[in-house]
Parts: sequence; C-alpha cells; structure tokens
Amino acid sequence: MKWTRQMKIKLPRMGGNCWDCNVCGEPASSRCSSCLSVAYCSREHQKCDWTNHKPNCLSYEIKNDAVIGRCIVAKRLIKKDELVLKEKPLVIGPSGTTGPVCLGCHNNLQPESCHPCQNCGWPLCSERCMHSPNHEPECKWAEEKRKEKVRITQFICPHPTYACITPLRLLYKCKKNPSVGDEVSALESHCKDRMTDGKYEEDRFAVAKLLKRFYKLEEFSEEEIIRICGVLQINGHEVPLSEPGHIALFLKCSMFEHNCIPNCSKSFTEDGGVVIRAVMDIRPGEHLNISYTDPVWNTPSRLKHLRLSKYFSCSCQRCSDPSEFGTNFSGISCSAPNCKGVVLPETFLEECDNWKCSSCLKPVPSSTVLSVQIQVADGMGKVNKSSIMSHINFIEKFKSKVPQNFCHLVEVKLTLAQIIGQTSEKGLRAVDKNNLDLKEQLCRELLDLSGKLFRAECRILGVLHFELHAAIAEKTRRAIDSKSINTNEMQMKLMESKAQLEKVISYLKYEPETLPEGKIYKQAMSNLKELNNLYKSMKTKIL
Repeated sequence: MKWTRQMKIKLPRMGGNCWDCNVCGEPASSRCSSCLSVAYCSREHQKCDWTNHKPNCLSYEIKNDAVIGRCIVAKRLIKKDELVLKEKPLVIGPSGTTGPVCLGCHNNLQPESCHPCQNCGWPLCSERCMHSPNHEPECKWAEEKRKEKVRITQFICPHPTYACITPLRLLYKCKKNPSVGDEVSALESHCKDRMTDGKYEEDRFAVAKLLKRFYKLEEFSEEEIIRICGVLQINGHEVPLSEPGHIALFLKCSMFEHNCIPNCSKSFTEDGGVVIRAVMDIRPGEHLNISYTDPVWNTPSRLKHLRLSKYFSCSCQRCSDPSEFGTNFSGISCSAPNCKGVVLPETFLEECDNWKCSSCLKPVPSSTVLSVQIQVADGMGKVNKSSIMSHINFIEKFKSKVPQNFCHLVEVKLTLAQIIGQTSEKGLRAVDKNNLDLKEQLCRELLDLSGKLFRAECRILGVLHFELHAAIAEKTRRAIDSKSINTNEMQMKLMESKAQLEKVISYLKYEPETLPEGKIYKQAMSNLKELNNLYKSMKTKIL
C-alpha cells in the first residue's frame, strides 16, 4: 500500500502491534494517545507532525445545545469503527446497593478470606489491594477525620455502610483538586427531580448523614453530598470488570447523549477505562450518542428505566416507532381466529388503554396485553439456563402468543444459540444435526435482528458471529468426513467461516480478556490463524 500523509491506520500486523509511521511510512509501534488514529516510529516524528495532525487529532467537539445542554458533536467525518474516545475514569467505586466488597478491586468478600486494611480497617481481599489508589480516599479520611479504624462485622447484602464509598471518593477528588470540582459541578444531578421521587431524601439519610456521622465530614454540607450522589446516579457507568460490577464516572463520556439506536458503542479496557467507537459513518455536525439503557429490553421497559433512573423521556426513532423498525419487538400476536397480525399501540410515548391488531384492526385492552407479557416473562424465569430442551420448549410454548422477535423470546434465543455445543466436553461434535442446524439458524436470525435494533452492541454481535463461525466450521468438518462436499464447496465454506471470524475480531477487539467476550476474541484470533494455515495448505495441494 502506498503511504500518504494522514492515511487511516491499518490493523495490527500479525506478531505484534505495529503500524505505519504517519511521517515516513516505516513500521511504528506508538500511536497518538489522544486520538489513536495515527502512529509514529519515534517521538521526533510525532513532534514534527503535530502541526499537521493537530486539526484532525480529535474527531469531535463539545457544544451547548439549547434543549439538552452540553453534548458531543462530530467536527469531521467519523468513519465506521473509528475510535472516538478512550478515557480513564475520574473515580470508581461500589454501587450503592452492594454487600461487602474489596475496596481495591471491588470483588465480593467472604468473612473467612478478607484482610482488614492495616491503616483504616476496611476489609480487603489482599495486601496488594491495600495499596490500590482506589482505596486511598476512604483510607486517608478514616485516619485523618474518623481517627479510628472501621470494623465490618456483618457480611450482608446490601450493606448500608458501602453506600457512602463512591460519593466519598468523588468528594475527596473534588477537595484535592478544585479544577476537578469545577468539572464535576458542571455535570447534571437532577436534584429537583430526585426530590419528587424520594431519592433525594434517601441519599440524605443513607449517604450524607452517614458520612457526617461515620467520617465526620464537616467541610461539605448535606446538600453538597446529596448533589454528588445525583451526579453519580445520572452520569455513572456500571463496569462489569468485577463481581459484582462497580460504578465509574467519566467526565468526557458523560457528555455523550442517549439514543436507543446509538451511533457509538461503549467498551471497557482491562484497567477500567472506557472506549467509545463509531458503529456507523457519522457526518460533521451530527451528535454522538451511546445507549444509557439495555437495547435488548422492549420499548416500554427502556422508557420506564430512563424515566426512573435518568429523568428524561426518550423519543428516538426506535421509541417513536411502535413496531421498532418492523421487528414487532414489543408486540403480541393477535388472538383472533386465522389472523396473523401483531397487536401494538398507536404509540409508546403516551399511555394507550387500547392496542390494535395490525391486520384485522381488532382493539385489545392494554390489560390483556400485559397479561400475555407477564405469562411469557414468568415462563422465561423458569427456563433452565443450562438445558437446551428447556430453551426449546419455552420457544415452542409461546411462539403462538408472541411474534418471533418478541423481546423475551429473543433473550432465550440468544442464550440457546450459545449453549448449543457447551453442554458436553466434546463440544459441537456431540451435537445432533437438528440442533446444529438450529444453532446456525438462530445465529443468522439474531444477527439480522441485531442489525436493526442492536447495531452498537458489539459484544452481542461478536458472540453471535463466533457461534455462527463455529456452526459453519463443524458442519463443514462433518461434510468432509462424510465426503459429501467437493473442494470448491469446502473452500467456500472455509472462506465464510473466516469472514465470520474477522467480524468477531472487529467487534470484540477492545474487550478485556477478563470478560467472556475478551476470551472469545482471543480464541477467534487463534482460530483465524489455524484457518489461514489450512487454507494455504489446501491451495498448495491444489496447485
């Protein structure tokens, strides 16, 4: 490939992270830490290229919108899969409703295996976590303000004392660095809204009064502490890198607005940072957005979650379309004889007492719809998570009551597509033909649906492409063993399997190895290498 200035970075070459220097085109191992879109072979080349690179370094800018306030806007064309932001958390800590966790790594603690911190008494999982920067705020203030060690004797969940840790850590950061305090004060807290639903007063008693009594925190008023709780509730992200997951606050990431069909995807790094990348081309002037809720939930559930936790009503394209782009993700099947229509409301953005069939136009009371939805939800709760037949029986039982893409059916299908091949040590080799065909069919159906509803869910997409690759590879292996496939057909199947692996790698390349998706990424890299070697070997034999 001929080198030109500001060319797009290539994928890492096999054998290590190596790109082309943006100045000389020679191999380079270091990228611009701000945008990660260009690389350099030396610090000198990075310095001499700064004048040229500076205008393009960040792909976005922060603007003030009359309706939503501060937001992130593209200042140039952002290409699909381009990295938009990589940010370290300002603060991390346990959620407000957790049992005792290690305040270094945030993993669960058991009374028989924890070690009290020598300085403050908070229980930790190891001596290493005693020196974790995460633990510094509550440790130092316990020594300086409380002046006596903390004693945790009850290992119950939720444990009330842990509700104060993350707010304390953010207060500590603000106190230590006033400029950080200014940035945090610019974040939304929705204190007025939180007064109306009781959360404001809950935080007064569960956090503010506790900090003042337990930590003798006199330099902050109760109102200041409660506001910090609001900032964390509205802007915090749940990070799945510990068990249970913990909360992180990112200053820049907090300015990405919400959309149920977002144009950006969110992942987390091994060390708890956040990675935001574009999942589609984003034109200059367009707002960048991520999802604040679970896109695998139906519209009523997403709207309710956003209203209760973020205090706004979403009216994005997906929420505004009752059919959710023709998928009927939130509808139920019409019960009229010989009618194959779907029952949906006119809109989800307002209360609708009556829903209507899309085919026969029969009105259906919302109470009837709710009854069907509860039946399906109850049935889903009884599915044996490790049993293939339990999943299949659930789908068969309710497929006449709800459309094939109904939200709860999709959740069960997502699990089923993965567990086919995981219930035996022999893997897919032990799976009969019908279930192997079912696995492939489910993956293709779910990928088609994901393209409409979950385009930013890189973990879901990566896993589905991996499972599809596995099904194709196993069917090809069986065809080779039975000699029912010719060389050309075999090559085509291998190329299809390779294409699926390349998609897996693209979707999961930012997932940390501590997560299942990170392990799948590593396996996909290994499988791709083996597949490439096999394909080369076949071509050599043919020639």
